[in-house]
Amino acid sequence: MLTDHSPDEAAKRFLASLSKPSHLLIALSGGSDSTGLLIALKRAIALHGFAHTLSAATIDHALRQASVREAAWAADLCARLGIVHQTRLWTGEKPKTGIPAAAREARYALLADIARDLRADAIVTGHTRDDQIETVAMRATRAGDENLGAAGMAPATLFNRRIWILRPFLETSRAQIRDSLRHGDQPWIDDPSNDDRSYERVRVRQDIPAIEFSPEAGLRRKALSQDTACWLDRHATLVAGAVIRLEPAALTGPTDILRHGIATLAAVLGGKPHRPAAKATDRLMQLLAMQAGGSLTLSGCLVIKRRDGIYMLRENRGLLPLPLPPGATIVWDGRFEIRNHTARLLRVEPAATSPVLPDLPGLARTAMAGIFPQTREESGQIAKPGIDIESHPYLPLFDRFLPSFDVALADRIAAILGRDPTLSCPI
Repeated sequence: MLTDHSPDEAAKRFLASLSKPSHLLIALSGGSDSTGLLIALKRAIALHGFAHTLSAATIDHALRQASVREAAWAADLCARLGIVHQTRLWTGEKPKTGIPAAAREARYALLADIARDLRADAIVTGHTRDDQIETVAMRATRAGDENLGAAGMAPATLFNRRIWILRPFLETSRAQIRDSLRHGDQPWIDDPSNDDRSYERVRVRQDIPAIEFSPEAGLRRKALSQDTACWLDRHATLVAGAVIRLEPAALTGPTDILRHGIATLAAVLGGKPHRPAAKATDRLMQLLAMQAGGSLTLSGCLVIKRRDGIYMLRENRGLLPLPLPPGATIVWDGRFEIRNHTARLLRVEPAATSPVLPDLPGLARTAMAGIFPQTREESGQIAKPGIDIESHPYLPLFDRFLPSFDVALADRIAAILGRDPTLSCPI
């Protein structure tokens, strides 16, 4: 069961857990959760003398007419509390479907921009115990999650490799927050979309019986990540900049670690933001259990089993060219982040050739042609790496939203691929 912490206790514990005096940006919608968070943090700083500072930001998604008024209400609350506040508008055309996911992406991108402008150290959100239970219930209804979703939301998540999102209220109920606000005669805004059954979370909230959630699931996921990182450290090497080779001894480890590690590598090397579904991973495990060699593809990753080891790399299929505008940064094929340092339009495309690699199996040598990016001028001339362009490995499984559960594993894979570790978590 979740431990039940009052808003004031949760705020105090959270502020005490920060590794240094921090400037925190509170994501303030005006709802009871974020309003209670803002007030509880301000009160804890005043009562206990924490050397932290608060700012707040409201994102107007422009999806309802009332959103302008609600953002003004949030700004007025912050003015009365003496807290710096900014409002940002989600501009541009909205998608026809998938609004919640698109709004979430836009919200965190705008919050990250505000945090940069205000020099905040972290973003803090008002996600509650109720949100946590709903999240676990939603993930439980989706096939092929490998039960990782049982861990729910992490207390900290790194967004876009640039700033941590912290969630102090995951062990506090919405009812407690509202009781605290009523006790202080502090109103809040009720968002009508919270009752709109066109959204999955609302349907889950209204239809699925309450589930029992334990923070132990998060601890188990973190332990699995750490154990898998150690397994990779012992058995995985990078070949020719794009192939990960697992030595035969890798197959002798615990099945859960082998399964988690191989599925994670498949997603990363295939440039996918999600691990393969459970049934696809089952097929891969069957291949690895065979005495004979063989190969298969999943999540865009080619896996080759031989007597001398397992070779994993991007399959040579579906690699598309992309324009690279002047001064822009794009992600190509989900695997490379490429920045244009010129004032000219460039084009990123699959490289036509690859080095001769006699130490790779023949199937892997064939696949190597075309899986690296190559950047050209409009004239056809190849752009100069390190001068015209800058390229780094990109891990879509981790680089957009990295829960603190998975930091050890993400850092181990980044090290294998020759990239720096993630930003240190502030709690």
